[in-house]
Amino acid sequence: MLNKNEMIEMLKKDVVPALGCTEPVCVALAAAEASKAVGGTVKAIKLQVNPNIYKNGMSVGIPSFDRVGLDYAVTLGALLKNPQKKLQLLQDLTPEITKQTKTLVEGKCVQVDIKQDERQIFVHAEVTTDLGTGVALIKGSHTNVVLIQANGKELLKADAAASQSGNPLADKLMTMKISQIVDLAESATFEELAFLLDGIEMNEGVAQESLKNPSGVGISKTLQKNMNTAYLKDDLLSRIMLKVASSIEGRLDGCPYTIMSSSGAGSKGLAVILPISETAKAVNASKEKTVRALALGHLINTYINSYIGKLSAMCACSLASATAASAAMTYLLGGNAKQMGFAIRNMTGTITGMICDGGKVGCAMKLATSLSAGVISALLAADNAALRVSDGICAETAEDCIKNIGRVANPGMLATDREILNIMLEKDKK
Repeated sequence: MLNKNEMIEMLKKDVVPALGCTEPVCVALAAAEASKAVGGTVKAIKLQVNPNIYKNGMSVGIPSFDRVGLDYAVTLGALLKNPQKKLQLLQDLTPEITKQTKTLVEGKCVQVDIKQDERQIFVHAEVTTDLGTGVALIKGSHTNVVLIQANGKELLKADAAASQSGNPLADKLMTMKISQIVDLAESATFEELAFLLDGIEMNEGVAQESLKNPSGVGISKTLQKNMNTAYLKDDLLSRIMLKVASSIEGRLDGCPYTIMSSSGAGSKGLAVILPISETAKAVNASKEKTVRALALGHLINTYINSYIGKLSAMCACSLASATAASAAMTYLLGGNAKQMGFAIRNMTGTITGMICDGGKVGCAMKLATSLSAGVISALLAADNAALRVSDGICAETAEDCIKNIGRVANPGMLATDREILNIMLEKDKK
């Protein structure tokens, strides 16, 4: 079980600014580590990733860059050589780096392979320069660098435990009940959790910017056009759908938005923070109540993600983040831990099974859909309306609901995950 200090430590590690979709950025980070370690002028790059990193990086936009694909992402990182910037390393992109990247990729100097038998996050970058070869390995989580080599010399090597889990505090969190997580969040003072409010300021700013300058395929533009009409009203549900859809559509189309992430992913940060922020305004919640709701949203997001896995055949942004947001919205509506559990059960019986077919602007539609269910689930839960325990994979407790979601994801959808990737690879070859 986590104590208060460990909770705050985990929140500070899991809730951090990020620029661009996490998978291409993770690949760029590994290459930046390898390239910086050896130095020199980049000549060739070899990248090996697990299937889900490949899937999530195939079609998603890269900030301030007009191409997509992990071959471009890994080359950008190798040329930038700025791993100290972590998930914000693409901030340093310049026209010259852009030009060099296209030259290397189009000159067939970059090789990308899939490590088919690897289920956890795995990114192995090998960068060859005029000074030799640098190697970096990220494993377990998107920023968990476990190996760095320069010309065969180990500069960093993490222990086996670190290579298996980039966030060991999550193991403690998984032993807790939702009621204990609520008690833990309420044990912290406003001052101790106030840093979480930065996420509201950052993500609300991105939402407003993306509404002013819509991009992508027109999802947010169409929703915005139909607000205050016979089709969509200016209510809590519509505002959440619009803000989340617009910010995710812009971000995954490659717009250079730095957002506050959650549990290692930017879209998850938007899906957790924006609904909580909007609900807090709707109920006129105090800052103290709002910041505790944020803490609960992030903690429950990490909790559910730990059962689903960082990357899987199911859309974790929908299953974990939207469900966590629904539980936190229930809390803001005056619900207790039992009612928050009802929200989790309602979401379990509603959206479980939504597939992940990679990062792309279409994720905005998935999150808008999932969070509309999240609002309804929270309203029902706050009124003590919950799906029956006998319904499908629903269970009596929130914890067992979450475990069942995890079982559907793994091992339940392993074959589905492989087939999704096969379909995507077939399209990529055409």
